[in-house]
Amino acid sequence: MEPRRGGRPSQVSPRKPSTGRPTPKRVRPVAPSAARLSRHRTIERRRGLPPGAQILLGAGIVLLSVVVLFAGAGKVGPMLAAAVRSLGGLASGVVLPSESATPLPSGAISDAPVILAPDQPSTNNAAVQITLKVPGSVAGQTGYSCRLWVTLPNAEAVIATEVPVGATTQLKIPDVALSEGANSFQASIVGPGGESVLSTPVTWILDTTKPTVKLSSPANNSSLSKDTVLVKGKTQADSAVRIANGANGAAVATTADATGAFAGTIAVAAGSNVITVSVTDPAGNANAASVTVTRGTGQLRVVLTGTTYRFKVATLPKGVTFTVVVTGPDGRRLAGAKALFTVTVPGLEPIVSPEFLTDSSGTSSFTTTIPAPSLPGTGTGSGLASVLITLPDGITTATARQVLTVQ
Repeated sequence: MEPRRGGRPSQVSPRKPSTGRPTPKRVRPVAPSAARLSRHRTIERRRGLPPGAQILLGAGIVLLSVVVLFAGAGKVGPMLAAAVRSLGGLASGVVLPSESATPLPSGAISDAPVILAPDQPSTNNAAVQITLKVPGSVAGQTGYSCRLWVTLPNAEAVIATEVPVGATTQLKIPDVALSEGANSFQASIVGPGGESVLSTPVTWILDTTKPTVKLSSPANNSSLSKDTVLVKGKTQADSAVRIANGANGAAVATTADATGAFAGTIAVAAGSNVITVSVTDPAGNANAASVTVTRGTGQLRVVLTGTTYRFKVATLPKGVTFTVVVTGPDGRRLAGAKALFTVTVPGLEPIVSPEFLTDSSGTSSFTTTIPAPSLPGTGTGSGLASVLITLPDGITTATARQVLTVQ
């Protein structure tokens, strides 16, 4: 091809070298006809399984995994047996007393009964009633009985009793004897097919021993000044504890912990208090202990003091103050008590005070003057200062005295 004028090359691309293959022909796509489009149905692709199918699929995978694990451990048989027993027990559980269950085929062995556990395994009764739930397939059937086995510590299981099954799935066996200590019971069904496996053990504990009660606080015959006292001690674990004060009727209840320790705070009255601690263990055995405490000294206490107890005739007349402090039986200062002071010295008439009331601190005072004797050379010797206390009840009285000396 000749170059264009001006020396510019040609715009026509040179032919590619031949490969020996024919050049494919381009075919224009043909649109479908209207009749074909009218019969067209859109195909929708599902995005996933429905929720229910997903749950079933997941459960199946988990079950398959469990079976594979038990198969690897050689426990597929026990697992299936347990599942069958569970389903059997569930089925028997829904049989009502008025229903007639389908009897077992001749020669078949029943499932084990179930012993109902007691609310409190410990008891001080030598015999108990044991309630069982028998399979519905044997309830009301002739030829079947329930055999009760008992195992004592360090002993083999023996037959305690055997009774026929009743008309319902509930069977009560009264007056089953217990031995001291733990009694482990199991039950089985005996029928034409033989004896079933034994049920899960249920234990009763015969305990006829009184619980010990040891009080650690307060100390016996101790004194205190508070309105309350903390009582502490130890007994059998989980026992019911009652603390009572006979002096004022106060009482408090508590429970011993797993170690047997207990504590309770109770009010105390003035004077002597006998506190009794009563204990009842889980088996019903009871015991008690007591302690005596005194709030205060237990007695009315009156103390009289003076600013001086010795006088010289040459220095008379001279002033003196007498003070009384009243303490009640509970150890507290007593307010509102009446105080009457009397002072006598040789050669003089007695000096008597008016009645005073003790204040909130239980205190009252009287100030007076010891006069000089009227005659020279007289008035020496011993005198006496005294106080008479009358309590607010108007009945109880007490006195205190101090000796005076006049030189």
